[in-house]
Amino acid sequence: MDCVVTCNHQSNRPLLSVLMPVFNAEAYVGEAIESILGQSFRDFEFIIIDDGSTDNSLSVLKRYAVQDARIRLISRENRGLVATLNEGIALARGEWIARMDADDVAMPNRFIVQLAALERERVDFCGGAIQCFGALRSVCFYPLTHEACEVHLLFGVPFGHPTVIGRHSAFAELGYDPDYPYAEDYELWQRAWGRGYKFVNVPEVVLRYRVHAGQVSARKKAEQQNTADAVRKRHWRALFPRMDDKEIDYIIKMLHDGKGETSRLLPCLLSLVSHYSGEARQVLLLDSYGAFRELAGSDRSAWRNWLTLKKQACSDAVEVKDVFRTAVLWGFSIFNITKGSIRYQLLQKIKSIVLK
Repeated sequence: MDCVVTCNHQSNRPLLSVLMPVFNAEAYVGEAIESILGQSFRDFEFIIIDDGSTDNSLSVLKRYAVQDARIRLISRENRGLVATLNEGIALARGEWIARMDADDVAMPNRFIVQLAALERERVDFCGGAIQCFGALRSVCFYPLTHEACEVHLLFGVPFGHPTVIGRHSAFAELGYDPDYPYAEDYELWQRAWGRGYKFVNVPEVVLRYRVHAGQVSARKKAEQQNTADAVRKRHWRALFPRMDDKEIDYIIKMLHDGKGETSRLLPCLLSLVSHYSGEARQVLLLDSYGAFRELAGSDRSAWRNWLTLKKQACSDAVEVKDVFRTAVLWGFSIFNITKGSIRYQLLQKIKSIVLK
């Protein structure tokens, strides 16, 4: 199938290239485009790649392309997200590349806020907080400092993917790896960390993130978790080079299944809270609590091990939230609330209703 390309070239090289893949997003893509074209920061090109959509997405894209010269529209057969992202990186002319998804909405000052942070902190990648809407309503914040992102990589992604702005040269060197489907961003951030690139997030909400059943995270959850486990294992090995591979394999499986002994995690976490301080330590404690909560149903000592970790991190300081978290761990242990159990699913459902 021949490529159909509509490119409106600007005479000067822009500071920023915005990259947005599109696949069957007819219902949402217009709002996403308008949120980018309406940015208070204006010096950008907007690369939109239609990845073989079978709905009316292309018609919507063409309508916007003729209205704004900053849009560079490419349409061709379906090649998948990773190939599309790498194609967009190769096409980009800006010093910085901003990610955008076709079903989200960028806040009007997103680019100004993030570019200012990149210049101020002299780092390579910057994300920001997201406000979920649609099937779930909540605000998600990500670690602000590089060290906190480094710690959080042990448990999950340090960025909301569609919020990221990064150096063109870094994206070009690293690229997205097709061998990590559905967790290509997690793999990229871990590999970027390993190459010495620096991260930050801004505390401001920079994007409204639409939650719906058609997302990859909803349709391919099992595959995404398995791929993410491979990345997670790589980061544990990087931070604990002297640990036995079998022990790391056990920890990753334990975190995946939500079953196991928290005493196997405790020595690693104690060494980390001694090494990190400030926000990085707080992020580690929050991530550790989340892991202990999922393990508590199969480990009656989870609450005691949590208190040991908390005492190591914060000496004798005790806050109300610490008492609450300890009580939750104790309750999960007593009532055998394990990940995936009916009781666990009920609590998650109640939580989602409360957050709406």
